[in-house]
Amino acid sequence: MKHVVRFFTARRWPGGTRGRAMVTAGIALLLAVSGALTAFAVVVPPANSGGVVGVGPISGDNGFPVWYKDSNGVRLEGCLDGADPLCGFVPGVDFPDANSPISFPNNFPEEFFYQLASSTQDVAGGAGRAVITLALEGAFGGGPVKDGDQIAFERIRIRLSSVQPGATYRITHPYGVDEQVAEADGTVNFTEDVGLAPGVFTGALNGRVGPFLKWDPAVAPAAPAGFIGDPNVDHQVVGSPFNTNFVRVQGPGLAVIGNQTNTCTPATTDCIQSDLFSLRGKLATRAGFDIERNVYTRSADTGGTIDVFASSDSAPQSIQIEGNGIDPVLMVGDNGNYVGHIHFDGATVPELTITNKGDKPPTVKLSKPVDAIKGSAIWNADDKTLTVNATSSDTFANPALTASGFGGLSGGVLVANNVLGPPANVHVTSAVGGSVNLPVEVTGATFPPIPVSAFAGVDQDVLQGETVTLDGSGSTGPVTGFSWTQTAGPAVTLTGADTAHPTFTAPAGDNTLEFQLSVSGSGGPSTDSVVVNVHANAAVPIANAGPDQTVNQTATVHLDGTASEGGKTFKWVQTGGPAVSLTGANTSTPSFVAPKQNVLLTFELTVSGPGASSTDTVEVSVNPDDITVARAEFRISGSEWRIDGTDTIFGPGVSVTIYLGPTAQGAPLASNVPVDTLGAWSFREKPSNATPGGQTTITVVSSGGDEVRGFPLTIRN
Repeated sequence: MKHVVRFFTARRWPGGTRGRAMVTAGIALLLAVSGALTAFAVVVPPANSGGVVGVGPISGDNGFPVWYKDSNGVRLEGCLDGADPLCGFVPGVDFPDANSPISFPNNFPEEFFYQLASSTQDVAGGAGRAVITLALEGAFGGGPVKDGDQIAFERIRIRLSSVQPGATYRITHPYGVDEQVAEADGTVNFTEDVGLAPGVFTGALNGRVGPFLKWDPAVAPAAPAGFIGDPNVDHQVVGSPFNTNFVRVQGPGLAVIGNQTNTCTPATTDCIQSDLFSLRGKLATRAGFDIERNVYTRSADTGGTIDVFASSDSAPQSIQIEGNGIDPVLMVGDNGNYVGHIHFDGATVPELTITNKGDKPPTVKLSKPVDAIKGSAIWNADDKTLTVNATSSDTFANPALTASGFGGLSGGVLVANNVLGPPANVHVTSAVGGSVNLPVEVTGATFPPIPVSAFAGVDQDVLQGETVTLDGSGSTGPVTGFSWTQTAGPAVTLTGADTAHPTFTAPAGDNTLEFQLSVSGSGGPSTDSVVVNVHANAAVPIANAGPDQTVNQTATVHLDGTASEGGKTFKWVQTGGPAVSLTGANTSTPSFVAPKQNVLLTFELTVSGPGASSTDTVEVSVNPDDITVARAEFRISGSEWRIDGTDTIFGPGVSVTIYLGPTAQGAPLASNVPVDTLGAWSFREKPSNATPGGQTTITVVSSGGDEVRGFPLTIRN
């Protein structure tokens, strides 16, 4: 699955990229992209280099891939040495305990990098900057460090400041060309993140970042041993699949200043270019491995066999198995797939230590063998029984087997009665850890076709002399023929009595006619009747669309035409204001959800009877959203937040989101804070893991559309 998030915003962005700003902004995009956006971005082909092509096994230490591999065969591991300046961490800031090594989860950074390349150039006489970031990053989808929230994604971020509002800028970088339009405040803030789904580490392979960059070996100094570069030293790079190992920005007002080198061709004030990058990345010294299956077989207490299946990099690996009473055994394999077939003695199945000896340091995983389950699951369509047969490879201990959702097996068999809808697979588990998904086979007679069912349409009211059309097209099933007959009222001549839509001329006078439809086909015939009321004179209906209304944004609004007189049918259409979706537009009481705008909506109701109709209109005013903040306070003692306010829009589903800082950017401090039925909202948290982090203001955004920016934050002891 490909997860791509592109983000463009009119709000001003902070200058730094350290800490959570690198990842939370990307994750917050999932919430931010729904707003009204004025900028746009164009990716100029070629758009995807296909540069990162492989993802390594999952680390048993932290739950992230051990490595990513590019199309050149270069593998990079996560740079996770807190004491090594080449990994770029600030101990005590990026991870809590400055005096201890990085360890998961208690002393682990909220973000780290497989590759981080960044280019910075001055813009407009030094008043602004052009910052381009190209990264493959590990982080957490939910924010703080939490097992199960691991994500790895590719990022292309382009930030320009002090450029010309409304102007188009063309940015060429190692992984392609992008065009963006500057916002009204003279900024461009574009982020493309690919692979934000927790645990789906292959998602990052769909991005544009790759192959990996590295310091140009023809330019001294050489990259530090084991690394693609030193992030503390700007340097020329190689590796671009398009041979664009630089960042070039083209557009109006990009003056070259100071000693900055302008290598654009031709050199103009509308172009800046740099081939210097801060580059971070560590060459993988471990291939790692994943244990795909570890099962044992035995028939006595004297021992048995264990079969271990593992996967690793396609390059040959030295993966070894050992355990209590088991001498070391080397797994055999090819093209990344490895197997071990070993013997064990005694009544106890030993836990295995599996080690990739070629890794530096060696990758070690402990794995307890489980039994293998074989069997079948059969559902009988005639008597609706599900029969599960299963056996364990441990025929000595004969562990208990359970079919999930159905119960335990007795003697290896379970019969479940009256199973009207069987699952596609039955999951069987063993008391000693084995499991299997058994695909359900179906036996018995096949299902008969759906029988035909006649529907002669709705009753009608018509005027004398009118051409009337009957409607049997709503009949269901494999219909092979239609047959209409008149069963009551003055006789009329049916034209097309063997079709779905016969016609006749309504006779003179007030009469009630009845017709019967018979349809043929599988399971038929089937019949249904319809009544046609004929009127000598037309009664003019009176439409009444109900009183005008004033409603809140996002409220469910009900229109009311029940006071109309003499009508047989209703039809509502919207005649003014932003389009809404009317549910039940052909009923007397349709509904819709009010938009998040302070607008006036108008609707027209047409009520029709035999030979006549009338109309009426109604107006619906949508209240403006007005949010206020009464208090914003953080108490250092007790780490407590207290933030309160009001909103003129309230009711079920209405909420506010609170951000730290002068704008609604980055990860929110609090999301979905409900607005109560009186219009008040309140955020309380004690103790809180979040701190102001140097911010002195907050921004509050209502789901109704209003926001308060830069409200002062009071910080107390």
